[in-house]
Amino acid sequence: MVRTCWGSLPQRERISDNTLNMHVLQRIAESLLGIPRSEPGQGVLWHFQQRFPWPTWALVLFAVFCSITVFYVYQRDAGLLRRRLRAVLAGLRLTALGLVLFMLSESTLSIERTGLPYVVVLLDQSGSMATEDATTTGTAATDMTSSGRAGKPNPSRLHLAKSLLTRDNGAVLNTFLDNHKLRIYATAESLHLIGQEAYLQTSQLADLLPRVSALQPQGDETRLGDSIRDILNTMRGSPPSAIVIFSDGIVTDGEKLANAARLARQKSVPLFFVAMGNAEPIIDLELHNVLVDDVAFVNDPITFTYSLTGHGLAGKKTRIALKKPGEEGILASQEVTVADDGRAQKLELTYTPTVAGDTQFILEAVPLAKEFNIQNNSESRNVSIRDEKIRVLLADLVPRWEFRELKALLEREKTIELKTVLQDADPEFAQEDLSALPHFPVTREELDQYDIVIFGDLNLSFMSPSLIENLRNFVGERGRGVVFIAGPYHNPVHYRGTPLETLLPVDLEGVAATAATVPIRESFRPEMTAEGRKGTSLFRFADNEAASQDVWNSMPGFFWAVETRGLKPGAIVLAVHPTQTTPQGKMPIMAWQRFGNGKVMFHATDELWRWRFRTGDTYYGRYWVHLIRYLSRSKLLGQDAAAELTVDHKVYRTGEIVELRVRFADEKQAAQAHEGVTVIVERTDGAQQKIVLAARPDSQTVFEGQISQIAEGRYHAWIATPSFTRAPPAEDFEVRPSEREMRVLRTDLAEMTQAAKTTGGKIYTPALFDTLADDIPVGLPVAIESNLEVRLWNHWLTLLLFALVLSTEWILRKRWRLV
Repeated sequence: MVRTCWGSLPQRERISDNTLNMHVLQRIAESLLGIPRSEPGQGVLWHFQQRFPWPTWALVLFAVFCSITVFYVYQRDAGLLRRRLRAVLAGLRLTALGLVLFMLSESTLSIERTGLPYVVVLLDQSGSMATEDATTTGTAATDMTSSGRAGKPNPSRLHLAKSLLTRDNGAVLNTFLDNHKLRIYATAESLHLIGQEAYLQTSQLADLLPRVSALQPQGDETRLGDSIRDILNTMRGSPPSAIVIFSDGIVTDGEKLANAARLARQKSVPLFFVAMGNAEPIIDLELHNVLVDDVAFVNDPITFTYSLTGHGLAGKKTRIALKKPGEEGILASQEVTVADDGRAQKLELTYTPTVAGDTQFILEAVPLAKEFNIQNNSESRNVSIRDEKIRVLLADLVPRWEFRELKALLEREKTIELKTVLQDADPEFAQEDLSALPHFPVTREELDQYDIVIFGDLNLSFMSPSLIENLRNFVGERGRGVVFIAGPYHNPVHYRGTPLETLLPVDLEGVAATAATVPIRESFRPEMTAEGRKGTSLFRFADNEAASQDVWNSMPGFFWAVETRGLKPGAIVLAVHPTQTTPQGKMPIMAWQRFGNGKVMFHATDELWRWRFRTGDTYYGRYWVHLIRYLSRSKLLGQDAAAELTVDHKVYRTGEIVELRVRFADEKQAAQAHEGVTVIVERTDGAQQKIVLAARPDSQTVFEGQISQIAEGRYHAWIATPSFTRAPPAEDFEVRPSEREMRVLRTDLAEMTQAAKTTGGKIYTPALFDTLADDIPVGLPVAIESNLEVRLWNHWLTLLLFALVLSTEWILRKRWRLV
């Protein structure tokens, strides 16, 4: 069997006249043979096969014999004709004999479709690509960004990469399409395809370019090596001619770039890198994770807790300043020494305000010489500074330990005005103690003078029904707060069946309390729930959740707690007993709920005073002051108490999901949001997005929603619908780049250069990017299908040609009178 191959290749290059003529002939042959025409980006390879029954030497001898015989016969029979005419007749006879041999050979034509090879573009969109590199004269970044950007911030690495690909309507990508099919991926933590699997024509770029422009930095990790391996494995059957990679070369997880380069070399795929960023040591100071109470008081110190991370500045000193926007004066400042490169320091700055009002504060690390990015040197926070004090009523049956320690704490707290009531005290107690009242407020007006009531183990038989009803209205209508502290005598065992039962977040069915006279020898330490760890700042005893948990685990345990059997719908548990359980789960120790416009907290134990052991008011005082401010927050901020908007964190990292939650005070207000709660989330640059929160299946008053893949920046969120009579509930949060991604910002030129060298590729700066297209290898056509076979030996064209040759010879012989 003899096999011959020829045909057309699918490269889109400038063709000569001879090549054009060949293409025309090929089109004619395809039409005659009934072969379907090639689609755009395809070529054709023709494979001719013949199975002649004779050996080659016999075929040659037969051809020589036939040629001699034919020329001899025409020399003899047509000797009177001119030589040229005899040659025509002999040629026709030999052609007929050749066609006979062609039909005996069983010749066939196999058609193989071929396609353009791929060139793959891989775009790194990890967190480090959000870096805005400083530019210096003569650098590539300067050449690319100086035009038309005077006075504007430097573009990020990702923004610069997108500009290179999309400028001039994707001119470079269009050049790739001359000889290749195009496929584009983006990568950070994982690889994902952008647009279609293959782009073949310039007109298709109109769909691709907006997709590229819309890419944003995301992800906590960079798995560049894994992504290159995934591309090679995905395209195992048709490896690309080259992979063009836009990256800073920073790999934080997964396979190393060198290992992926060795795999690419095995598959003969060169890697071409466009190095984004700055290879010089990064000098940068980042101030982040600023935490401060959103409510403060005149002449009461405000503590700003923040993190400071330096790059290339270990051991250097810098100054941290607290300012107001638009003012030159510095409110407070401190000098700090920058820690080791890339390690975050937890620091504090204290300021005492003297003027009331809603104030925006800017905490700033003073920019240093040659610092590459000063945009991350500051953060702003809004604090509502109040001149009035929070009025608290502390009431109990007897002066138990919790009452004594709490009374002493709140009397020392400058932001709180305290009054106390002891039901079992002597009449002289109210005269001797300046904070003591002779009895619990009787009228509604007297009770409404307070913002918070701490309700101890009170005996309701000493209180009139109207007084108890006033307390319900104090919470439900006035929007105030109540803290119930369980006791061994009355609270909450004897409150079942009274109007106070509706206030409590726990179900009083089967509730029991161990008598105070029964000795208890083993202590227990409550466990924080997920809501206690993430949903509130009440237990934020340190700078972060892990450190706060460590503090919680180190605090003394409790010996006594009232035994409850369950929760009411909508109640939130913050801490539970470690071993005792109820039908709904572990027994609640601390829980709260909304009642009407106000909030109610329940403590199943009266032993929080034990937290003062060896720490004083450090944690005990922090918890109680935060709790009191939390229960009175809506009043202090002037927000509508009918609902509350919260987020699970104040500071997020790119790639994290933002959890939004709205909790309504009552079901009537929630019923207005039957189609969902609309929350507007606005970034400081004015960009807005609308999020619709859906009701939780287990609660009619709680609505939840998420924001994923949110860009870096500072955000203000507020409830748009339903409407409120006062200022709508609002919340602020911030999205910062991933700490892991930002730990190393220096472009890894050495790693990318070695990977390019290993695979036979090259590395380019953005200024030299235009020359890359000329270096991309053309590649080999990729076989698509080869199952089309045409039998030529019995094709109608062969038979027609054989009949035409014989007929022509007979007509000529007759005309020249040889028959």
